[in-house]
Amino acid sequence: MVNEDDGDKRAERLKRARALAGQTGGSAPAASAPARPESARPESSASPPPLATSAPTDLTRTLRQSLLEMLTGLLRPKSPAVAQPTVPQPDPPVLTVLVAALGNDADGSGASRLNQALAARTALKVQALPKLFQLDGLEDPGLVAAVTMNTRHAVVEEDADLLLWGDLTKDGYRLRLATAASDEERFGPATRIELPLDLSEPVVNLLFAALLAATDPGSEPRRSALRRLLLPAAVAAEPMAAKPSVQMTMPQQRSVQMLFGHIAAAAAAIAPAEQAVTWADKAANAYRQAERRLGRTDAGWEGGLIHRHIAAVVAAKADRSKEPVPLLEEAIREWRSAAETLPRAVMPQEWAATQMRLGTALYRLDLMTGQTELLREALQALQATLQVYTRTETPGRWADVMHTVAQVLEVYGDQLRNTEVLQRAVDACNSVLEIRSRDRTPLAWAATQNTLGSALFLLDRHSEGGGHLVEAEMALSSALEVFHTHGAKRPAKVAARNLAHVRKLAESRKTRSVVEPHWLDDRKR
Repeated sequence: MVNEDDGDKRAERLKRARALAGQTGGSAPAASAPARPESARPESSASPPPLATSAPTDLTRTLRQSLLEMLTGLLRPKSPAVAQPTVPQPDPPVLTVLVAALGNDADGSGASRLNQALAARTALKVQALPKLFQLDGLEDPGLVAAVTMNTRHAVVEEDADLLLWGDLTKDGYRLRLATAASDEERFGPATRIELPLDLSEPVVNLLFAALLAATDPGSEPRRSALRRLLLPAAVAAEPMAAKPSVQMTMPQQRSVQMLFGHIAAAAAAIAPAEQAVTWADKAANAYRQAERRLGRTDAGWEGGLIHRHIAAVVAAKADRSKEPVPLLEEAIREWRSAAETLPRAVMPQEWAATQMRLGTALYRLDLMTGQTELLREALQALQATLQVYTRTETPGRWADVMHTVAQVLEVYGDQLRNTEVLQRAVDACNSVLEIRSRDRTPLAWAATQNTLGSALFLLDRHSEGGGHLVEAEMALSSALEVFHTHGAKRPAKVAARNLAHVRKLAESRKTRSVVEPHWLDDRKR
């Protein structure tokens, strides 16, 4: 029998449940059959089923969960973004290279293979040139000059940097390089590039580095690009030169050594100071290896060219050395050997360039050692050069030589205290200034003005006041102005120092000048 108190308690609990459900947004469970006493409930091991949840309760919980997840996401540290791989863009071509039609290559297959091998290098823009340039030998200087001029014109007409020309032989390629400007030092017409027919990767590495080494740097962007490309290319070309294949002919092996010598010399010129000496030594060693591969039947001028290349490399080392005298003496010995070996009749340009370099080196050595006999030999070498570099045919080269002659005469006249020699230096400068102008060649013009001012100063000093100081000051002031305008700091320092000497001497002359009394004039009579 159900107790009334128990029924009241159940009713109270049901009322509270309904009220609680209303506070949470839910509803009370629906009433079923009348409640029975607990003793009448069936026993069961299962838990009572959960109360049903209405739609508003689910929405509220969903919103709360979404808000919590959003706040958690804002506070959680973000993982670094994964960088997407980028494909590097190839560098634009730096050089435009023309590949001319080759002799003994009727179907053009040899030139085509050469073209394709070079075109694989992204730094090169390779163009075929359907023109044939042939040079069978160097015995005829007139023919050599004509072919050289034609190849240079082709480079200019096609707006290119280099021209690769030559012919095919039974053993391989025999090529030469041409640029818009002359380069008798390394890649002149006497430099043959002899390579096997198989254009393997080591062969192309060597040829690619040679093209870079032969290029005129020109503008600063071009210079930077060559500096970036040449050193790695020289490293890649070195293994082939270090041990040329025995399958190559002896001329090909010698050509490989010579070519790498040119490459290493060019690398030494642009490499950082700590690497320059190493590259210069590699160049000299490569040239000497080429000399060892000369045969008894090879022309004597082959050895003369090698001596000339060695001299240039050693002289460049002297420029960077703290003890340049021994290196400069070695370079002079090499230039003397080259001058004695190169035939003027057959190779006039190479012979004249060697004489000029010899004369300049002798002059520099005298400045370091004060050996007057070196100046006499320097003058002889420079005057011999003028037999080839004439004022009418090569005015620019003639002016270069005459300016060096003026410098030698200036130092020679000062050492001998000889005003006649100093006057010859002044005359030489004035002749050069008839070729060099401030507008067309400002730095060369300023260098000549500096030499002229210095020679006039010495002439005035050794003649006890010849009235040359005003002219000397004008020349040096003009030189200093141009040097400053073009940012030539080192020449500007020299010109400023010379100008200070002139003004100091002029001031001392003013303080010493005393008007003699008239009675002294009477006594002299």
